[in-house]
Amino acid sequence: MELAPDGEVLLFENCCFDRRARRLLRQAATGAWLPVSLGPRALDILAVLLERPGTLVSKEALMDAVWSNVAVGQNNLTVQISALRQVVDHGRTAESCIQTIPGRGYRFAAPVHAREAEPRPAHPQTADSILSDEASGTDMDGCSTATVPNDRATGWHSRVATHVAALLGGIFVAISALMLVGLGHNFWHAEPTDRPRLSLVVLPFANLGDDPKDDYLADGITDDLTSDLSNIGDAFVIARQSAYSYKGKPVDVRKIGEELGVRYVIEGSVRKIESTLRINVQLTSAETGEQLWSDRFDEQATELAAGQEKIVARMSGGLGMSVIDIESARSLRERPINPDAFDLVLRADAFSNLPASRRQFDQMQALYERALALDPTSVAAMTGIGITLVNRAWLNDGWAAAQNIARAEQLLMQARAIAPYAKDVLNLAANLLHVEGRWQEGISVAKELIGRFPNADTGYFELAQALIAIGKPQEAIPLEEKAIQLNPRSAWLFARYRDMACASVLLGKDQDAITFSERSLALNQDNSSLRATTYRRLAAAHARSGQLSAAMRALAEADRLEPFETIRTYRPCAPLTTVATEEITRDQDALRLAGERDHADEDADFGVTADATLHNEFAGLTPTTAPGTRTIDTTDLVQLLSAARPVVIDTVVYSWGRSIADAIGLKSAGLGGSFTDAAQDHLRRKMQELTAGDLNKPIVAVGWNSERFDGRNLALRLVALGYTRVYWYRGGREAWEVANLPETSLTLQDW
Repeated sequence: MELAPDGEVLLFENCCFDRRARRLLRQAATGAWLPVSLGPRALDILAVLLERPGTLVSKEALMDAVWSNVAVGQNNLTVQISALRQVVDHGRTAESCIQTIPGRGYRFAAPVHAREAEPRPAHPQTADSILSDEASGTDMDGCSTATVPNDRATGWHSRVATHVAALLGGIFVAISALMLVGLGHNFWHAEPTDRPRLSLVVLPFANLGDDPKDDYLADGITDDLTSDLSNIGDAFVIARQSAYSYKGKPVDVRKIGEELGVRYVIEGSVRKIESTLRINVQLTSAETGEQLWSDRFDEQATELAAGQEKIVARMSGGLGMSVIDIESARSLRERPINPDAFDLVLRADAFSNLPASRRQFDQMQALYERALALDPTSVAAMTGIGITLVNRAWLNDGWAAAQNIARAEQLLMQARAIAPYAKDVLNLAANLLHVEGRWQEGISVAKELIGRFPNADTGYFELAQALIAIGKPQEAIPLEEKAIQLNPRSAWLFARYRDMACASVLLGKDQDAITFSERSLALNQDNSSLRATTYRRLAAAHARSGQLSAAMRALAEADRLEPFETIRTYRPCAPLTTVATEEITRDQDALRLAGERDHADEDADFGVTADATLHNEFAGLTPTTAPGTRTIDTTDLVQLLSAARPVVIDTVVYSWGRSIADAIGLKSAGLGGSFTDAAQDHLRRKMQELTAGDLNKPIVAVGWNSERFDGRNLALRLVALGYTRVYWYRGGREAWEVANLPETSLTLQDW
């Protein structure tokens, strides 16, 4: 490191620092400032951008320049860009010096001025003399200029032993290793702990069979596994060409790891034993030589290509989950206090390998949120939050569910602008379409997901769900079986079997439904709502099969988990089809045999004290009144509809598309929250439209039954808006159906 003759630039190799950098380095040396260091990949990216200041550089060009010999996803680029921004935008309030051009690439927005590099003095100054040097003039603020060496003088393009860091007024690169071990240390040499996270190489698998002609099997499995693992978000996977240079040579994983700059080495062997394909695989630390994971895979295959495909998918799934768990644990050990966005995404991904539960979603979302705050361009964080929010919606998280879906849609739009065909982006898109009931559109996205990532289980799962929903259960079961084969360790394995049970019910195969339901329950010990639904489906199948005692036991467990259910709240597998309607009737009849009650009593007095509070719990015993409203029963409603022609608002719970004649469907209008939340603002605008601002207009709030708070919540919200003639139909649509009163198709309205 040396002081440039002009007194304004510090040089370290070809890295440029202005006089503000000297002050920052001085602060770093005294402990007044915590330095931030950049890795060589980030500096390579910066070099490419500085070569073309003000010019759009495509993502592909950056990937080719920086990762020419490594198979990685574009998420790696966004991670490195984020790291650069933390440094170059330090203390900056205006827009970033590195601009994102959505879907295209990046541009370095600050002016860059080239200068001729001065020859080095024969005797460089010491670090102490550099840090004690007093620069004249004032520091520059913001991202105004960058001074870089002239290409001809410095050999900029070659980047031989050189990494460029431009420090604009507020830009600094703190060389923490230099400050710790002295100028004689080669700062840019990557120590083992500096190797990229999730970096690995798949060495050529060995053919242990007797026939050399089977070498193609080992090579094919190596290639396929390399491709599959490169689809792991932010993974660094060495290209097959580099990996094959080690074929047939003695394996020293530590030496290979040092030469390739990776943390993990994957080795394996292939042996064909008659019609069995046997593969052994192991994951080893390239830093310590310790074996971290191993497994053996046998596949009976008359067609070797099909057997190879299944084994590769199972291997990549097992390896992917294991390396994420290992990296997450390492992140917690090495950076417990100040994790970066990459660390946080890894930790959240590790939680996703655990059984699904509300607590798990809380932990995952908190980590993804922190990651997105650190790196607003992280596609992994965006999609991680989005998918978690969708999962929360399936769990009926009150009004928050509707807000969560809206936010997930926004995150999807942002992620699509950066990586439109990333696996998690497509997965989030399919999830959103399904939770919104847009099954046909979901089929198209699921097929796109399968086409681009054929060894990922998520596409088959999403496609199967959509096919069940539109009444094609016979096509769904093979897809679920494929998903299970591809990822037998999935945390969502219980959902695969649950959906196969649904499909079996629709096909009239009760014994299969029993088998699949029992497997689902064995794998899902935490989610009481989903378990209760599966127990009811199991009870119905047992009852139809003549196993009444087993049906009663299953129903008792369902009622223990969800004590406020009735025959009429039974959830169908495919609500959009005629087949589903037939399924509801068959299951309801079977549940009656097992002893399920038909309906809740609309006039029951549960002894609950009335309050004016919105209840976030959906099911429960309601009071008989709601302040500011009038409670009415079915007879009262019939008379009111005839005499006053009120506005009837249905909360769209268990509707299956039907309701009282002329009712208006406002989905989620009866969920919990507060009188000052976004739902109240939305409802105010919608009711202004429906009543033309007449606060004396009679309005009927219709929920499901007397053991649900949705109708009461809606009535209280209307009172809070100032409406004076609000009626709470406590018996709800269930009581209307029990009375065999006419229903018509319910049209949902946006609000």
